[in-house]
Amino acid sequence: MRLNIGSHNVRVKDFLNVDIFKLPEVDIVCDITQTPWNFHYVKEDIHEFPYKDTVDEMLMVEVLEHISFHDTMKVLKEIHRVLVPGGKIHIQVPDCGSMMEMYVKEQISAAVPHKPKSEQEVLDIYAKTGMRVNPMRWLMAFCGAQKYGVPDIHKNIFTKEILQVQLEDAGFSRIDFKDDPLGWKIKCNATK
Repeated sequence: MRLNIGSHNVRVKDFLNVDIFKLPEVDIVCDITQTPWNFHYVKEDIHEFPYKDTVDEMLMVEVLEHISFHDTMKVLKEIHRVLVPGGKIHIQVPDCGSMMEMYVKEQISAAVPHKPKSEQEVLDIYAKTGMRVNPMRWLMAFCGAQKYGVPDIHKNIFTKEILQVQLEDAGFSRIDFKDDPLGWKIKCNATK
């Protein structure tokens, strides 16, 4: 079983979509802050349930920051519980540590596009001007995009150090961080 947690309407091949809202591309509706998880299947042909040690892999892209800091450990422990031994979670969250450094170094500027065409575009601007992030992109790292109301507000912030400690405390044995050349995101894989 592979789960795309907090999928919204983004379909990833070979993954079941799990979201709090019943949207067109969602296979399973679940409030992941309520543990143990109680899945409500949208499609009749899905009959699997995440009991202990039943999920092989999970994606959690731009989701964990929307969960209250009061519930983060509970959610990470539930993820650890349902993963098979050796199972993995792939996490991406805004890199608030890097964003704070950009603030201190005065590297926030409208000269950097909010939605750049490529990473290279931002890296070229940084090489010429020393600017690394657009003011709106910087603000959204802490507050969320707020396009869809309360679900699109950030309730937690992460640095690599904070995320590593929380994953270790939840029981994950190996945590590997992937480089983000822009410093906008924390990307990591954690193994049970």
